[in-house]
Amino acid sequence: MAEELKDILSHLNKNISQETLLQYLKKQLSKEEQHEVEQQLLDDPFFNDAVEGLQDVEHPDRLSLIAEALNQDLKKRTQKKRTAQARRQLRPQWWLYFSILILLILLVLVYLALHSRMGN
Repeated sequence: MAEELKDILSHLNKNISQETLLQYLKKQLSKEEQHEVEQQLLDDPFFNDAVEGLQDVEHPDRLSLIAEALNQDLKKRTQKKRTAQARRQLRPQWWLYFSILILLILLVLVYLALHSRMGN
């Protein structure tokens, strides 16, 4: 799961990497590559809306920093969730199992002791 969520912008569209998207927003792609990205925008309205929102950023050179900050925040949040899930999972309580075993052994011994007294 951690590898799947490595780059937040790459999940807008599986066919376009985060790096390619950032280059598109900074206008660093060739005409052919730009056309390919724009073709993907036409196919996916959510992706199109997200890219339009990213194009409204005042300083496109800061998009890499914004993406990195989002990725780090996403990593922190998913790590917190994984840690919370690990805490909620039931772990074997060996001391409890051992205590129950000792109690059962004691009950059997008491039963045998009482049964042998009554038999005499």
